[in-house]
Amino acid sequence: MRNRQIRHLATETGTVLLLLLGVGCISPAVHRGVPAFANAVVLATENSKSAFTVVEQRYEDVQAAKIVVNYEKSGFNPNTVTRFLEPEELETRLALLDALQRYASTLAEVSSDQKLDEFDDKTRAFGSAVQSLTTTTAFQKLANSSGTNPNIAVTAVTALGHWFIERKRQQHLPELIEQMQGPVRTTAELLRADIGSPPDSQGHGGHGLRDQLWNEYTQALVEQVAFIDQNKEHMDPISRAAEIRKLPALVRQRSVADNTLRQTQSTLNELVDAHADLLVAARSKANLHSAFDGLIVEAQRLKGFYDSLQTQE
Repeated sequence: MRNRQIRHLATETGTVLLLLLGVGCISPAVHRGVPAFANAVVLATENSKSAFTVVEQRYEDVQAAKIVVNYEKSGFNPNTVTRFLEPEELETRLALLDALQRYASTLAEVSSDQKLDEFDDKTRAFGSAVQSLTTTTAFQKLANSSGTNPNIAVTAVTALGHWFIERKRQQHLPELIEQMQGPVRTTAELLRADIGSPPDSQGHGGHGLRDQLWNEYTQALVEQVAFIDQNKEHMDPISRAAEIRKLPALVRQRSVADNTLRQTQSTLNELVDAHADLLVAARSKANLHSAFDGLIVEAQRLKGFYDSLQTQE
């Protein structure tokens, strides 16, 4: 419930007005760079959230396929149906992506010439909710399963939540961006490490969500082959061919689903790099030009992967 409230607050606080006029010592180049960074992060995090959702849907599909091939032998037991991620676990990951997205938007607000003394109540409430997230079982499980030191993870996410509670002055923008390098990097790396890697060709060495997903599809392939072999005497040639055609389809689906998670990792890496580029611009007052193109390209590529997953039969 708490994680859903975080996401609701993120939606409510919404899009920040990016009225970027030259103020104080902040250069026009930085005024152009901050909203460009914010827009790129919004695209990246929204696509990452959608990727998790689509992978979850296809995980349900492959479980259904396994039930079908085993129905005559085992019937249906609701207790054997599992989710890729339990609701609270999924919401925790989405909430962290919301926090990164909202940070980028409020950073744009801080760099503008709005004369607000502090963030509004909804933004501060969002910050408190992000900080509270670190006390949940789902967050602790995420930190442990990713191999991240739980104390480092808690410190980073707490600092990210604190950003939304304490209003900062725009004259100190380079220092603020520098202070947030660690929390942004650690939060993104926490999510990236959690995604993990698939097993090798022998089925060993994988970890994290990619390993879990790969193994589920592999098990579905094994059970589909067994179903074909066990029923070959009872199938006409057309029915048998239809069942055999499901095998390469499962292989394709496994590859695209894994690539969707892998591309999410790449997008998170690009987000960290983009934040580092933003700091360089804030310090040097240099024009960024296409500094955030990499993040945008990775986000668009990610969308291509999960769109492919959605359209596969």
